[in-house]
Amino acid sequence: MARIDVEAFEDEWEDDHAFVEPRRKTDALSESAKRKVAEHEVARVVAVDRGRITVVFEDELLPSRFAGGMRGTKVSVGDRVRVVPPRDVNDVARITELLDRDSWLIRTGDDAQEDERVVVANADQIVVVLTADHLDVGVRFADRVLVAASVGRLDPVLCLNKVDLVTDRSTLDDAVARYEAIGVPVRITSAETGEGVDELRMLLAGTWTAFTGHSGVGKSSLFNLLVPDVDQVVAEIGRFGGRHTTVAAIAVPVPGLEAWLVDTPGVRSFGLGTLDADHLADHLPELAQLDCELDDCLHDGEPGCRLPAALAAGEVHPARLDTYRRLLSALRDAEG
Repeated sequence: MARIDVEAFEDEWEDDHAFVEPRRKTDALSESAKRKVAEHEVARVVAVDRGRITVVFEDELLPSRFAGGMRGTKVSVGDRVRVVPPRDVNDVARITELLDRDSWLIRTGDDAQEDERVVVANADQIVVVLTADHLDVGVRFADRVLVAASVGRLDPVLCLNKVDLVTDRSTLDDAVARYEAIGVPVRITSAETGEGVDELRMLLAGTWTAFTGHSGVGKSSLFNLLVPDVDQVVAEIGRFGGRHTTVAAIAVPVPGLEAWLVDTPGVRSFGLGTLDADHLADHLPELAQLDCELDDCLHDGEPGCRLPAALAAGEVHPARLDTYRRLLSALRDAEG
């Protein structure tokens, strides 16, 4: 359910009047009071840093704070919220409601944990940035993000960056074919030479897109190419002292594309601790479409499983099957 601060209208009253009656409980408020909150303007969270929240409202960046009963609520970059706009230059916007999310990317510390960390909310797509010279490690990370993206209703994109460091591209070609066969667009880029950056930029048009990846894969370098003058925008939001150094997620507009791009901190691991092992196959498209005799087939040797035939026919790539078995084993171990 959406979190609503139905006491917000009373906060406004308190601001204007010296005498304040004791607050009523949320469930005791009138329907007219609830409707008043529902009429507040909708804004979008673009930065959250140490309790400081910035929203974009009517193309203006506004520092914000939680109103009344919203204190203690956690929001993430991309969240849609209802706000009361500031009344003057010395005021800040007040967040009165956190709206339901259409999509989300959640990770945990590891597969045994359930401490959800929302990477981004309400994005259209997630770009997983890997380094072309360490593709074996990057693909393992990407496979986990692709599963989380499927769970969270996000479209995934793979970006194989630092291609200038690779002389033999046969491994890259295999990765491109493997992932595009399951409907995942792949872009090969170099932030150093500019190769592929324009093609990647075109994928951003009209979307909210988040970047994720290990530290050192070149996310920030690509970000700087995709969003000219990004330091100026970051400075306007008031974080990082005006330098584009990713220590917390931040969303900035992409000029000319009616798009927003979310840069996220580099991570070492991407846990799937909130996913039941029995549902893993639902989030690998080539396995989800297998017409097995059992509706809840885990593709793990059950009678009537179509996986052997699909593998022989090339419908399932051996590397992707290895991914499934590795993740299934990890989730089962985590479940004990």
